[in-house]
Amino acid sequence: MADAPSDTTALDPPRRPAGEIIVTGERVPRTIRQTPSSVVVIDEAAIEAASADRLDQVLDLVPNVQAGSGEEGAAIRGQDSTGLLRNLFAFLGGTRPRVTVQIDGRPVTYYEYVASSAPLWDVERVEVWRSPQTTTQGRNSVAGAIFIETADPAFEWEGKGRAIIGGIGTRQVSALVSGPVVADQVALRVSGDLRLGRMASDMADGIAGADIDRDDYGILRAKLLFTPTALPGTRIETSFVHTESQAPQFEAVRIPFEERRDPVPERTNGIHRVNVDSVTARLHHEAGAALAGDVTLSFGDAQVRRFGLPGLGQTHVDSHDYSVEGILHWQPRDASLSLLAGINHITTRQVQTIDITGLGVGAGQFRDRQASLGLFGEATWRPAERIAITGGLRYQTDRQQRAGLVGTPPAGFALDYDGRFDGWLPKLSLAVDIAPGTTVGAMIQRAYNPGGTSISLVRRAQDDFGQETLWNRELFARSTFAGGRGIVAVNLFRSSIRDAQRQQLVQIQLPGGTPFFAPEFENAPRARTQGFELEAGYRFGERLSLRGAFGLLGTRVLETLLPLDPTLGRQFQRSPRVSAAASADWQPVQPVRLSATIRHHGAYFSDDANTPALVVPSATVVDARGSWAIGRANVFAYARNLFDRFHMTYLFDLRFGTAADPRELGIGIEARI
Repeated sequence: MADAPSDTTALDPPRRPAGEIIVTGERVPRTIRQTPSSVVVIDEAAIEAASADRLDQVLDLVPNVQAGSGEEGAAIRGQDSTGLLRNLFAFLGGTRPRVTVQIDGRPVTYYEYVASSAPLWDVERVEVWRSPQTTTQGRNSVAGAIFIETADPAFEWEGKGRAIIGGIGTRQVSALVSGPVVADQVALRVSGDLRLGRMASDMADGIAGADIDRDDYGILRAKLLFTPTALPGTRIETSFVHTESQAPQFEAVRIPFEERRDPVPERTNGIHRVNVDSVTARLHHEAGAALAGDVTLSFGDAQVRRFGLPGLGQTHVDSHDYSVEGILHWQPRDASLSLLAGINHITTRQVQTIDITGLGVGAGQFRDRQASLGLFGEATWRPAERIAITGGLRYQTDRQQRAGLVGTPPAGFALDYDGRFDGWLPKLSLAVDIAPGTTVGAMIQRAYNPGGTSISLVRRAQDDFGQETLWNRELFARSTFAGGRGIVAVNLFRSSIRDAQRQQLVQIQLPGGTPFFAPEFENAPRARTQGFELEAGYRFGERLSLRGAFGLLGTRVLETLLPLDPTLGRQFQRSPRVSAAASADWQPVQPVRLSATIRHHGAYFSDDANTPALVVPSATVVDARGSWAIGRANVFAYARNLFDRFHMTYLFDLRFGTAADPRELGIGIEARI
């Protein structure tokens, strides 16, 4: 923006007043005040204060983001990040999520995001982008993006260990060590986190091969940093990561819900076991005072098994993903113009097997290949000291090839799909510094998500759907004050969606010519989302900080394929109109630290038809944490859902749904070297 100093190199953080936060999700390091998009940053201190051990627990703290219930991702501004397809249909079609999740530069696969856990041990920050990110990220980001950046190796020795014991069977041990291998050139950081727990609900287990009561994960990460003295301005970082997790597809409860029981094995539930090995390399090189380049390479090998009742969805997924991205930054010293250009390619290959003989279909296999290519650029022009105009453009092309057979006709079905989609995605923003530390402006952008396919169980046939596009318009304001101790960020947004990917009522001709109406995966001609987001924080000296956030959201399906569609004029599911969060972090005396968070969401529907019986009531939850520093160690205690507030998170029907966890109390110790 207008206040960015001209002598900042392309990927060096811009100079800023103390207390301002740098974000990197849009490929250029910027302060939040310089960022038009709506973004919330949860740093290491906030993660610790919230006693959060995984990604979905920090998403609970972000207004206009409704965390998923186990078998789906979060809904961001009402848009389900899982995509149009869920559970069985996601498997049959090879899903198209609406949100990309990147960890240290690698875009994770659908199953890692939805069916696994993203641990937060040794994480530097989490960036949650609520504005569409297709122009900068490409596929699977029409509803936003989530970036997780873990801590980097350092050239000074550092070590840390932590042990936790808590309710709901929680047992957790974590450790890290970091230090130089070659002075000032090579550093290594190794971290590990193992958490064992059980589910809060008592679910009947009739599934062989895995325990439905377990909620376990583990991660081992090694990061190598190389800054060769022979190549000044060069930085190479390589990450090797192994993760394992096991948990039920969702945590079911039946009426009376407060008893947290599901006494009969549930046909639609299963247990996911996910094992992933990945490697990511990031290269940054400064070719002079004005030119710098970045290259990111990643590879992932994911093995996913779903254990289910006999013939009801035993699956195996063998997935491999590859990505490469190159970016050039040109930012001359004392110039009013800076440029960025890049190319991105992602390929995912999957071999999937499934057994659904219990549904009268059979067993079979699918082969799936998805490839995406994006060419993008961005220019920022400063015609005056206080004005910045930024324009971006991306050409994105996506292709999915999927073929397979389950069972044999007429009970079974075959799928042979080759879908190609592309789009030109412009973005334009204007920012004006109206006062020192205060910026206001406007942004408009076009975003899209590719189409896809699945299976219609009514027609026993392939069920294709097209791409969805939207125009997003936002007004924004950012202000820092009191020497960086205070910050306010506001976004007012409206997104007009064309060909929204949703279940739609369509007319089907039965044998003999009889018309029949059934829900299928289709594109609703028009829909919209609109709302408001506010975040404010203030640090009172060194001992007390307060932060609050608030969101308003309105969603609506404006036009459907048929006028009798029950979703016409209805809200999107999982889109509460009001959500809010607040936190306090206080150090009354030197060794003591107390923190608390409160989060609230309004009522929302569990289906797009807005069935009154499937309303999830509003809920307010309080979490708390206290710690005592003893030398290099910290002893701490925490309470999640401090007042044991029972609330549902999703209703499949009147008698069956999912509930949030009850109160969890825990104690732990953490020591640093």
